[in-house]
Amino acid sequence: MTLTQPQPEPTPGPGRSLPPWPQDRKLRAWQKQALAELAAHPGKSFLASATPAAGKTTFGLRVAWEMLASGRVSRVVVVAPTTHICRQWAADASRYGIDLEPNRPNADGPETTDFHGVTVTYQTVAAGPGVHADAARRPTLVIADEPHHMGDQASWGVSARRAFDHATFRLLLSGTPFRSDNEAIPWITYDDDGISSADFTYGYPDALVDRVCRPITFLPYDGEMEWSSEGKVWNADFDLVLPASESARRLRTALAADGDWMGEVLRDADARLSEVRAAGHPEAGGLVVASDQDHARAIAKRLAFITGDSPEIVMSDEPGASARIAEFAESDQRWLVSVLMVSEGVDIPRLRVGVYATAARTELFFRQVVGRFIRTTPSPKRQMSYLLLPADNRLKQLAFEIEKERRHAIELGPELAEELEELDHELPEKSEPGEAFQALSSTAAELDDAILTQTTMQLFATDDFDDGPAPEKTLAPAAKKPLKTLAPRSDSAFAIRERLREQRKELVADVSRKTGETYQQINARINRELGVASVSKATREELEQGNELLERDLRH
Repeated sequence: MTLTQPQPEPTPGPGRSLPPWPQDRKLRAWQKQALAELAAHPGKSFLASATPAAGKTTFGLRVAWEMLASGRVSRVVVVAPTTHICRQWAADASRYGIDLEPNRPNADGPETTDFHGVTVTYQTVAAGPGVHADAARRPTLVIADEPHHMGDQASWGVSARRAFDHATFRLLLSGTPFRSDNEAIPWITYDDDGISSADFTYGYPDALVDRVCRPITFLPYDGEMEWSSEGKVWNADFDLVLPASESARRLRTALAADGDWMGEVLRDADARLSEVRAAGHPEAGGLVVASDQDHARAIAKRLAFITGDSPEIVMSDEPGASARIAEFAESDQRWLVSVLMVSEGVDIPRLRVGVYATAARTELFFRQVVGRFIRTTPSPKRQMSYLLLPADNRLKQLAFEIEKERRHAIELGPELAEELEELDHELPEKSEPGEAFQALSSTAAELDDAILTQTTMQLFATDDFDDGPAPEKTLAPAAKKPLKTLAPRSDSAFAIRERLREQRKELVADVSRKTGETYQQINARINRELGVASVSKATREELEQGNELLERDLRH
């Protein structure tokens, strides 16, 4: 069955009136190849594994656009890890004329008729798989973003199967198609060794050869850590081999927000960000990935003192987190401090400098963090990103594994060898590390040149990078500055609808004050006039009409 082959008597849907694919949104070579392989794919599920920042979202939306336009499906469901990523999918889809409603509650049933579908979290699907199974009786394309969040024996995986086993087609998109617990992921095939088998793969070496991703350099920091454990005082740098439990405690000691190791790394990271900004990327930003919420707040406080500019803080379970991420992405604010929320799937292309300040040491999490810094921005010059991290042996090994993929890329494109060698010699000269000092629990020093030649890794290197010397700055605390917006985004269908609902609430409150009716009575009366079951089931046109009726009540 081909991608665009129509089904017998497809259910009529809004996809038939989709606008043409935008001329300025040309597909990359890998996306065109993946589309061709998907078109020839005989099954109902297709796993596309592509490196972070390669353009998986655009590929997924192109598949959705073609299937909607051809009538193969009449609706699209995107399942994603977080509510923020759901909104991001909906906003991206609107650019192609695909209207998806993000984070619709299960209790409200399927989307209204003026949307092409919904974007929901795996958690939402798990809370009401039957609702989604019923809605998927219509020809439905399911796009599972980062499907490693499911597992055949995990509740989310079981619920996803119940909801979408009978969907018309399932497209799985991942940069990391495996789980840390090695559980099987629904709709993915595995070989005899339990290794997942993708239907299409576009890896780091491919991205390097195609010059798709921004290069990144790892800067590991060693130091002297001192901590007490089980009645014994330990003192060690990262080179000393320790039992696993003490190795973890050494790492947590280095990451202490009030320690000298963290202070040194944050100062160097901010200096590096100043270099990047001064060299032609004035809106470049930095990200610190913290261990937990208390850790994030403490780091943010210290970073504010070091930089003189209070950073943005984002916690995954706080209200307004998505809005703050979007605002930061469009601003020129220097630093963002986050826990988990920005480790996966969040698109902030201006991130150029990172601090890995979490004790997480799994390959899955590490690669997700790296993926935040390799998205490209329009620039006449190639840009280098930097990730400062503890010189922990496990973290260095994870970076080394990615470095091996760079070597494979040289085999794929031998002409890259000379270019990469030039980059190795053209790294901007780093400032001298701080004196070896010991305060309460830790000291810090960037590994010296001899070690850096072995442990500093450059990934996805493409061309000369544009970093120059850092300007001098005064270290002083300062109040948080308002964000400077660079470019407003156009309204999407779901954003307009959300505003209409908010206006509805305000108008109902005004009418209630005027007439003495309860909110429930007013909403029921307006819904009867419109012939709709509830506000949540109203289309955009019906919401507009309802607000006009409420304004009429206020005028008379």
